[in-house]
Formats: sequence, C-alpha cells, structure tokens
Amino acid sequence: MMDEYRRTIAILVFDDVELLDFAGPFEVFSSVRALTGDHDRLLEVFAVAEQGDPLRCRNGLTILPACTIYDCPPFDILCVPGGYGTRAVCENLRLLDWIRERSAQAELITSVCTGSFVLAAAGVLAETPVTTHWESIGELRAAYPRLEVREDERWVDAGRIITSAGVSAGIDMALHLVARLYGTDVARATALGIEYDYWN
Repeated sequence: MMDEYRRTIAILVFDDVELLDFAGPFEVFSSVRALTGDHDRLLEVFAVAEQGDPLRCRNGLTILPACTIYDCPPFDILCVPGGYGTRAVCENLRLLDWIRERSAQAELITSVCTGSFVLAAAGVLAETPVTTHWESIGELRAAYPRLEVREDERWVDAGRIITSAGVSAGIDMALHLVARLYGTDVARATALGIEYDYWN
C-alpha cells in the first residue's frame, strides 16, 4: 500500500468524555484495511489529551491517552468527541488554542455529539453546517446563532469538517469518512468486520 493512502487520526480525550463518542470511531478507524495485497492498515489512530494522566470517562471507565498536546505527533485528521466534559474543554484556552492550531494543519476535522461545541468555541466551525446530540440542538443554536445547525441527521459533511449527532452516530460518521476516503467497499468491509449492521 502506497504511503499516500495512509492517514493518521488523533482523537482528543478529556475527563468526562462520553465513552462511545471516542471508542466507536476509534474501533472503526483502527479496523480499516486495504481490500487487496496484504490488507494493510489504512488508518493509524491514537488518543491525545492535555496531560498524560489517566482520564475518567463519563461512565467511570479510566483510560490512558497515548500522548499529550505537547508531544503529539503530526496527524491528518482530528476527531473531537463529546460528553459532559466538553463544558470544561470549551473554557480551556490552552486546549482551544491547540485545537485551532492543529485543525488549521489537518486535512479533515470531525466531531461527535457535543464535540461540535468544542470546535465552535475554538473558532473552527465559522458558519459551517453542523449537527450535535439531539438534546443539545437548541443550545448550540442559541450559543452560536451564525451556525447552520441541522437536526435529525446522523452526520453532516461540510467538506473539511464532518460533525455527527450523539454517541452511536459517531460510528456512522466514522464509516462515512472511511467511505469518503477509501470507497464504499472498504467502508462496508469495515462495518462487516466489526459486525455493525446499522450502516450501509
């Protein structure tokens, strides 16, 4: 597999992150393989956090990020999940600066659930069409009235920025991204590999 087809994805994690918001896309991205040759892995994915300490997810599970924002290697795609912890992230100027800086260098930026609030707070969304968890649609519209906030959509692809609705919708968004990058056959094979029947 030619190196230009490979991509690296960084998933931002933080205290009170929603578990499936990051674990769902992580599973999808880490499962993508070429359909020919040696079935090489097409996407490398890792979790990055502000600090290297263990983090407690919204449901109590403890996770350990692979790196911090200070030693994070280059990546092609940034994924920002949601959860209750996004409230603190939206007020963390250091993290917002990092997101803004690294988003400018990334090929694609994605969010899951209320991760869209983080991208908006970092100034990444501008007037981009977006979505978020159904319970937070009104709040996102009120907080960022210039955004075109769409409801009843699993994901919104606005070019460089792809946002998804809540929790399990992040899996759909991730498979859509795989289809966009590598074609529907690769996305279907990935969905089959993780036995995810919802997406087609």
